[in-house]
Amino acid sequence: MCGLDRGDSLTLPYQADFEASGRFLRAAEPVMDRLAEWLPGCGTSAVLTDAAGQLLLIRCDDDELSRRLEAGQSAPGFVWSEEFSGTNAVGIALEERIATWTTGNDHYLEVLRDLACAAVPIVNPLTQRLEGAVDLTTLLHRASPLMMPMAMQAAKAIEDRLVELGSAAERCLLEAFMSATKRPGRSVVVLSDRAEFSSAAASKLLGADDRALLGQRAEDLGDGAERRPEEVPLSNGEVALARFEQIRLAGRRIGTLVQLTIPASSSRRSPGTVVTGRFGGPKEFGFLGRSPAAKHVNQRIQEVGSSTFPLVIDGEAGAGKFTVAKLIARRTGKPVVFDVSNTPSVNEANLLRELGDVLSAGSRCVIVKGIGDRSEEFNSHLATLAETAENHASRVIATLTSGSAARVAKAAGFGVRLTVPSLRERPEDILDLAPALISRRGARVRIAPPVLHALMRYEWPGNVRELDSVLSAMLNRSRGSEITLSDLPAHYQRGSRRLRRIEHIERSAIIQAITEAGGNKTQAAELLEIGRATLYRKMKAYKLDPDLLGG
Repeated sequence: MCGLDRGDSLTLPYQADFEASGRFLRAAEPVMDRLAEWLPGCGTSAVLTDAAGQLLLIRCDDDELSRRLEAGQSAPGFVWSEEFSGTNAVGIALEERIATWTTGNDHYLEVLRDLACAAVPIVNPLTQRLEGAVDLTTLLHRASPLMMPMAMQAAKAIEDRLVELGSAAERCLLEAFMSATKRPGRSVVVLSDRAEFSSAAASKLLGADDRALLGQRAEDLGDGAERRPEEVPLSNGEVALARFEQIRLAGRRIGTLVQLTIPASSSRRSPGTVVTGRFGGPKEFGFLGRSPAAKHVNQRIQEVGSSTFPLVIDGEAGAGKFTVAKLIARRTGKPVVFDVSNTPSVNEANLLRELGDVLSAGSRCVIVKGIGDRSEEFNSHLATLAETAENHASRVIATLTSGSAARVAKAAGFGVRLTVPSLRERPEDILDLAPALISRRGARVRIAPPVLHALMRYEWPGNVRELDSVLSAMLNRSRGSEITLSDLPAHYQRGSRRLRRIEHIERSAIIQAITEAGGNKTQAAELLEIGRATLYRKMKAYKLDPDLLGG
């Protein structure tokens, strides 16, 4: 799958200026130095890698083995993950999180078959994050059964030092988790920016996107607020009852404890139209998403799809208007697309004649993109053409980029309206969109849960189009089979406070009122029955640009 052949020479990615967790190296270096004191005369090297398989430290004083390792690209900066080096102890230890012993023919590449290796993963007990692996390597004829226990002891020593170096907040989170899991078999998850813990029962129950969805629900829990248990649909088709409790330290919220139960009366639900696998990618889908907003769009697509009346699809730039238009249009065959957003005004008459010629052929579907950039006269003529086309079993579907009162006014009276929600209004849909967008690019990678959580916290002013661009950049930066937070640009890691559902409703109401008032803020405030100063304060809080909405 990775394009390797058994007879290939070893060609590993190399990065001279790599970054490693300062705490991880502080914890590991003394242990690696102690290992180095035990190794002389054993003909064995000790290696430390990060979670992506990149070699960070090497300890070896055997001349013969050193020459062999240098020829085999065993130096800090080289990446030893499986997709580049085939089956090897480090790759398996990191992929499966198990202690791994490989000798001779266990290695996929023939150039590695003169080696014996014992590798053990290092998992931070405070955060449950995979930090890296410690590996002991020797020439095959020198292999010793003592290599594995030595590697296991070293990994345990590094993990113990990670606990010692941990913060008070991380220890508090661990204590809350241990207290909640005193009774075996309970499904418990602790979520925070610092750490994530899962009981064995929760690990079996939850997938990566389930964890991200729980993280998003935890974000919605206001500081100091209490919330009744709520139903959470899981990716395996079941519906869990989740109880969210805040974890606090010195009066400050530092995390959330989630206790999950599967009601005895609960029946397995249909997982919906989106089916994702280990590497993501939809097998069958309409408008991607699991949120109520996405379900509503899919319902509207079903309702209007079999008719021929004119339809205008509005929404913010990059939200997916053209995607929805194509989903509706494909019911009548391949559509003809006219992008009128950049057409000079002097050419509007010619454009209308071209549209009329296509529609007069009968049984055609035409998608007209960007009618908000055309004149009111153009859109009035287009509406007339669309009504005439309906009599010939043809259809006009137009798209309109909203956000401007002037744009909306230009399209007034054109057909039935279908609104595509912005991505910030449906963050849980990222769990379906991100794997699908990656799969569309032909990539086969997993997305780590912390990345999904970070993506769900971001506001996405550029909507799905911006998400697609960010994922593309992450794929270019990723070195392994999993996209991690180190691949996510810092700007998107910071995120922001995600709006609660009631705040989304208020924000939408403000936009609607300003649109109805033609951009006049005083009239909009009167429609909302609030003061003008209050309107401006709320617009600032919701990051609404006054100029964008008509001045």
